[in-house]
Amino acid sequence: MTLAERWGLPSEKELSFSIRKKRAETRLLERLAAPWKHSRQLDAIAAAGRRPGDSFSFAVLGDAEPGRFWIFRKLFNQKGVFETQLRRLQGEPFDFSMQLGDMVSRGIRRNYLKFFRQLGRNGVRVPYLTTIGNHDRRFPHGRCDADLYREFFGRTNYAFTHAGVRFVSLDTSLQRVTRRQLAWLDRVLDGDGIKIVFTHVPPAYLGEWTRFAGAQGVGGFKHGARAMMDLFSRKRVDRVYMGHIHAFGVQDVGGVRYVLTGGGGSPLFPVGKTDVFHHFLSVRVGPDGVEETLHPLRGRPLRVPRAKVILSR
Repeated sequence: MTLAERWGLPSEKELSFSIRKKRAETRLLERLAAPWKHSRQLDAIAAAGRRPGDSFSFAVLGDAEPGRFWIFRKLFNQKGVFETQLRRLQGEPFDFSMQLGDMVSRGIRRNYLKFFRQLGRNGVRVPYLTTIGNHDRRFPHGRCDADLYREFFGRTNYAFTHAGVRFVSLDTSLQRVTRRQLAWLDRVLDGDGIKIVFTHVPPAYLGEWTRFAGAQGVGGFKHGARAMMDLFSRKRVDRVYMGHIHAFGVQDVGGVRYVLTGGGGSPLFPVGKTDVFHHFLSVRVGPDGVEETLHPLRGRPLRVPRAKVILSR
């Protein structure tokens, strides 16, 4: 009996097979992830050739991770919702879609491999951008790295301009906004025109969405939130689209419309909110401004009214 056998250790043959298998999985993951890098998707969006002032539409899809624990999946999840909505997007005349984070239940290679296979299996053709969520990091809660997200997609904070509209994807996955991020926002949101921000976690001061069991702000982030909202008002941001909370809602605060749209396919927890259902948004940008249409998983689309909505107290 060898020493390895005596102590229950893997043999050289088993180790060799494991290493080869891991290398093969790594090569497969790199190949499947390559088309979805921000740089390649932004090139595809630019190929549409939109000019400033042109009307266009895009889609916003919220949290999609299936539930980290089996009990959440069994009690609150509907299998296949994300893929169903993903396929629906492909039949619409969108210039691009933005997924608001929490694509995977935990940011590890095995989960990302499943996710990229989903995109391929469902024939995604519409340019597909992402905003990082807390689940897309190595651990969903607490301080941890986002190395895999950066490897597969690119920077966690990025901005681009399409048809004269400024779009910003802001990383709030650590439930904070730093001074460095605020300085960056101040630069990329400078100038006139329509400005739209995508981020994952709502600021805690949107109280109607982030208040749970009588505690204020626990569903959102506080560090840098007030400064961020003041900056959005000062820069005259038109829309801020957010996920994290698996529900839908609209609030107008400080001249900025905040839209909660977390119904991409993640479990629908009983969080005490009334508008908890799976959905995605289509957004039209034109001479009249920005207008949303809500697409529930079941039922007819509903145009979101432009009238001012004041909920936070």
